[in-house]
Amino acid sequence: MITLKPTIRYWLMRKFPNFLIISLLFMVAFFMRQADYVMYLSGTFAMVMVFNAMWSYIVLYNITYMIAIEQIIIKRGVFRRTTNYMEMYRIYDYRKRQNVVEAAFGLMNIDLFSRDMSNPLVTFIGINNSDDVIPVIRDRVETEKRRKNIVEFNNPYGLPVQ
Repeated sequence: MITLKPTIRYWLMRKFPNFLIISLLFMVAFFMRQADYVMYLSGTFAMVMVFNAMWSYIVLYNITYMIAIEQIIIKRGVFRRTTNYMEMYRIYDYRKRQNVVEAAFGLMNIDLFSRDMSNPLVTFIGINNSDDVIPVIRDRVETEKRRKNIVEFNNPYGLPVQ
């Protein structure tokens, strides 16, 4: 079983603008000593942003993707844990996404498209780019389809088959 988690680099990448704003607000609160209301307002806003950043880290830390032989298991949640199971043979397409910032941080997002009614799209966020996950998933999907004798017929244009 392969276990993946979003990296702390993903959290830092997402929260970096917030850290800039927080540091600016603390500097305003520190240097504006003559106006108490500005100091208290900026300090309060900065503390709210700090708690928001901490909460988003806790949420991200509690996401786990497990790739087993027959299924993919996604666990997430802090106070209310949910566990989603997706059978491998239901997956029909894969996509790797990266923007410029994610590529600079060595991160990627993986989208799995499935025929599962409850999870038609599963996204693995903040995965290391060095993790070569898609070929592993593809191999396991093909193995499960062969094992269960599942054959797919695609009609991409919706035309009647003759």
